[in-house]
Amino acid sequence: MDELIIAAIRRRLKTKPTDMGQPPRAGLVPATASVIASDEAHLRFRLPPLLKRMYADVGNGGFGPGYGLIGLTNGVPDDTGKTAVAIYDLFRSDPELTWPDGLLPICHWGCAIYSCVDCRDQDFRMRIFDPNGHDGDDWTDAFFDDAPSFEHWISSWASGVDLWDAMYGDEGHIARIISARRKQL
Repeated sequence: MDELIIAAIRRRLKTKPTDMGQPPRAGLVPATASVIASDEAHLRFRLPPLLKRMYADVGNGGFGPGYGLIGLTNGVPDDTGKTAVAIYDLFRSDPELTWPDGLLPICHWGCAIYSCVDCRDQDFRMRIFDPNGHDGDDWTDAFFDDAPSFEHWISSWASGVDLWDAMYGDEGHIARIISARRKQL
């Protein structure tokens, strides 16, 4: 199955390397096995096998949904200059945020919105962190379920699904949740 997904990603990259229409920012330089292993040891959890394969075979960030996947160490950073590992460390160190263990930000959409893979979940489900509507002391209102697995999420993107529209478009699942919250106020 991974072979088919990687092939679909490569086909998509020929026409649209990121959703924002930008070319890969640093070319597609793969991550080495030692970088991936070192980052997993630092994080103290394993990455989804398909994500590791993408980092090693396609590139260490800079392509994919949103502004592109955020690379691991020495990979393509997000627009703030941080890698996925650095963002995770930063979020985990914020005592007010209480960032969940194993929730790795891997894709930036802008406006501080991140797609994150739950590396503690057996299916590696995808979650969205969107602090823009946060209200109160508890940050749970800034986290949204997105896809049942990383494989499902990246396969959808590779097949041409507009993930942003699926989340925030008129019928997007996160837009509906946020709208319902506003109506309760």
